[in-house]
Amino acid sequence: MRFEYGLIGGGVSGCLLAYYLVQNGKKVFLVERNLIGSGASGTPLAMINPATGRFAKKGFKSLESIAQIDALQQIIPFSSAHDFIQKRGIIRPCFDAEIAQKTHQNYLADQWEKEVAEWMTPEELAERFPIINPNFGGLIVHNGYVVNPKMYLQNLINWLKEHPNFSLLEKYEGFNSQSHKRDNTKQLIDPNYWVFRGDDIEMQANNLIHCTGAEEIINAMIPGVIVKGQTMQFRLADSAYDETPIQAVNDQIKQTNNWSSFLREYAISAQGYLCSLDGRNLIVGSTYEHRFSSSKPDLKGAQYLKNKLDRIHESFSSKIVQKSMWAGFRFSTPDRIPIIDEIPNYRGHYVFRGLGSKGLLHSHYYSKIFSNYLCGKGFLPKEVRLSRFR
Repeated sequence: MRFEYGLIGGGVSGCLLAYYLVQNGKKVFLVERNLIGSGASGTPLAMINPATGRFAKKGFKSLESIAQIDALQQIIPFSSAHDFIQKRGIIRPCFDAEIAQKTHQNYLADQWEKEVAEWMTPEELAERFPIINPNFGGLIVHNGYVVNPKMYLQNLINWLKEHPNFSLLEKYEGFNSQSHKRDNTKQLIDPNYWVFRGDDIEMQANNLIHCTGAEEIINAMIPGVIVKGQTMQFRLADSAYDETPIQAVNDQIKQTNNWSSFLREYAISAQGYLCSLDGRNLIVGSTYEHRFSSSKPDLKGAQYLKNKLDRIHESFSSKIVQKSMWAGFRFSTPDRIPIIDEIPNYRGHYVFRGLGSKGLLHSHYYSKIFSNYLCGKGFLPKEVRLSRFR
């Protein structure tokens, strides 16, 4: 069967790129060796935050990415995913004087518009959010999201599977890194002809795109590191759960001292994140480990994550019950900016990877940019191309 594009990897970047290519009228197949969203995109819950890093710097193309996510929420199939992705305000409390100083400096330098983000003094933070340690003040970002990535992607894939220009090979055990290669016997006839071969199937594509995360390093020309991330899942204890909504102090300020109502409207980002979709089941994450000896969750990661909870408020740990842990791996580039480009000397063979811990933020924006480029409707910005590392 012949397609215009063959995509390898069913995470957030692969699924979103498939969506945009299909929307551009292209015929696409997507191969995932496990299940959709089974890699780093399979974290049980995640936060999309335009303020990134330890000192809440406005992320690279973050507002453009948020705007793209906003726009997609009005479009089928995304509009039917409201149970899996919801708007949240994001609180960035500062736990020491250095973090407060540098975060405030970034806030001023980035020139955030007030409707997007605003700085809170310790007194303002204590007034509005008495359940959080006020410490040294912090930043509130108004346009973040909380998302269940796996369910969000499954909702998208279910829509794509009904489209005549899309085909999915999921949990395909015959797939391996040798299955997709140039068919040299065809080059003289059709130089853009690629063949994906498995144990019992052959798929042909004019172009092949690697959207894999940390599962494999394609070759030495794709720089980056693999980073382990762990999260912990909790639920609020029955005694701490309350469906009372947040009370408005005035037209602009809301106030709460109730965790369940807080988590239905806000998330916390403080060298990690704490968030919930329903106000009862929540997640704290994530570790960022360059050195690790196991692919599974471990006690060191658990202790690191529990320490995060204690810094938010000393009584919070007594209000939650641990459910489970999760571990996954991300592929991150040296400059934390994705790689989107054609592999040198491999015409028609592209990579779209290296989104690291910001895959959900950047994939929406860059999938559209990449799709438009492939369809002759735009260009690839130089900051994402491989040439920046030469």
